[in-house]
Amino acid sequence: MSDVTKHDQSLVSQIPAGGIPTPTTPKAKLRRAALLTLARLAPGPTARLLARRSLYASHGFLDGLTDRGDKRFKVVQLAPDLAVLRHAPAGATGPRVLLVPGHNGHYRQFARLLRSLDKAQARVDVIVLPGHMKADHTVCSMRHTTHAILRTVAAEGPYDSMVTHCVAGNSALAALEEGLKIPRIAMISTPLDLVRLARLSGMHYGLSGSRLDRFVAELDALCAPYHLDTPWQPIAESRTEEILIAHSKEDYAAPVQDVKRFAELSDSARIALFDRAGHNTILSNKHAAAEVTAFLMAPKV
Repeated sequence: MSDVTKHDQSLVSQIPAGGIPTPTTPKAKLRRAALLTLARLAPGPTARLLARRSLYASHGFLDGLTDRGDKRFKVVQLAPDLAVLRHAPAGATGPRVLLVPGHNGHYRQFARLLRSLDKAQARVDVIVLPGHMKADHTVCSMRHTTHAILRTVAAEGPYDSMVTHCVAGNSALAALEEGLKIPRIAMISTPLDLVRLARLSGMHYGLSGSRLDRFVAELDALCAPYHLDTPWQPIAESRTEEILIAHSKEDYAAPVQDVKRFAELSDSARIALFDRAGHNTILSNKHAAAEVTAFLMAPKV
């Protein structure tokens, strides 16, 4: 990446060893070289192609249910591109919780949290986002996720609380700004700086300089009207819902200083930080699952 800007040099310096994979096999190296050659010859079309590819889901929730014969969930189809997986222990009468995975995140990532919520007798709906029912290469951007949250609550609400992971937290904040009514939100691993996250995503393809800028611009267009550079600080200051920010101290994809600042700006948010947990592995951290469950099950203020 000979044309890396000073901004991106700083970003790269924050990434732990192994954070951005480099090709190691001859086939992978050849594929990377071909991609970068294409990016030089046709930067616009290549940026559009990669931006769309980065928003594809690599698996389908409903395929997984069928393949595994998983009987824990009832599929509630809300629209051709939207569904929820309904999950509750027999006779459960606890609060209704809406769980929103991040892009390309699978419901199986939430196994520990679901077990914890089962013990608390919670009734959980897991959103199946557009493009995540079947592995069919359908784009799911922040726009799709935000609208999916709004549509689900309109069709199946009200919910007592919501749990989000990764960029689903950004979409939840956007939905709240549009009038979504859910009184309690647990946001796990929320990357408030979406431009930074987009640049990291482009770096995974080996992009840099103007080619990386084009990729980020194409991603932004796919997310519109929820633009990547929308300031989150005014949103933090305006929130009145109870918010728990569960975050790993070692999350390079979502810098901890941003969520700390969110908690400082918001009168209704508090932060819980965890050691020995990463951006995704925090979901299997027993202490994080216990903290989130206790927050969701606490008596209403």
